[in-house]
Amino acid sequence: MRLVRPRAAAPLIFLTLAACSSGKAETPVAPLIRTVVVGQADAAPLRYTGVVRARIESDLGFRVGGKIVERLVDPGQRVRRGQALMRLDVTDLGLAASAAADRLRAAQAEATRAAAEEARLRRLVEAGAVSRSAYEAALAAAQSSRANLSAASAGADEAANQRGYATLLADADGVVTNVLTQPGQVVGAGAPIVRLARAGDREAAVAVPETQVATLPRVGQAVLYGSDKPLHARLRELAGAADPVTRTYDARFALADAGLPLGATVTVELPRAGASRLSVPLSSLHDGGGGPGVWVVRSGKVTLRRVKVAALGEETASIAPGALAPGERIVALGAHLLREGQPVRIAAAAAPR
Repeated sequence: MRLVRPRAAAPLIFLTLAACSSGKAETPVAPLIRTVVVGQADAAPLRYTGVVRARIESDLGFRVGGKIVERLVDPGQRVRRGQALMRLDVTDLGLAASAAADRLRAAQAEATRAAAEEARLRRLVEAGAVSRSAYEAALAAAQSSRANLSAASAGADEAANQRGYATLLADADGVVTNVLTQPGQVVGAGAPIVRLARAGDREAAVAVPETQVATLPRVGQAVLYGSDKPLHARLRELAGAADPVTRTYDARFALADAGLPLGATVTVELPRAGASRLSVPLSSLHDGGGGPGVWVVRSGKVTLRRVKVAALGEETASIAPGALAPGERIVALGAHLLREGQPVRIAAAAAPR
């Protein structure tokens, strides 16, 4: 049996091929991009975190030794000048003061007797009733008794002072930051008992790396943790030697507010010396495996320019000098979708950063 091929299909195939051969290839549309103009960015400021301290902090101690019998303050308590902080047992000091007072009374009696004897013999020696040597002996005894009286008086005053030193007094208004001893302890003269931060100026105590000491700025600003209010900060003191463990230098920055809480966390920001760097959006960076770069737009086409990132911020990156020039236009969004030399259309240009 012979198969008959349909002849009507041939004209249809011919017309289809003809239609395909006569159509033109569509030209790809250049992608629409958003660009930004490269601008200058100041170098990131130096930041040091520390704590708020009083300018003057003193470890107070008794001027005499003894046993602590009473504690009158707690850490964190505000005290006034002359307020009692701790007391010692005054039994022995009271006995010493009593003995010194008795010696003073004995010296007064002896001085009175010697003065009367010298006056009596002076009249007798003038009348020729006694020898000159006898009067001179009485005169020497009177002078010696007056000297003993003066010494006894000083001793009595010292013993009274020693008894008064049994009460530790605050030498200035301030805040007790630490109590170093407790009742029942026997302490020596001068041993630290209470640590007092004086009222008045407040400072930020921070540690500065040794590589930044030589160029450390003297003026900046400080911000307390959890606050957005900047305070003027001025360098007042810089340690002359590095800490042997941390290899950092202790620095004190005077703060403008005297009411800051002691021990609060504070960050000191100082302007960094040096030239400004270029700033680009983080979204403009593209790394295809050969390092970071940005697409530079020139004559309607893009070219990848390798860059070195000096610092990263929340929204921008600082670019080291040499790769880009201020005023160049770069792709801000969609950098990962482009290829070298690809024509592009600019949708909008952002204002210089």
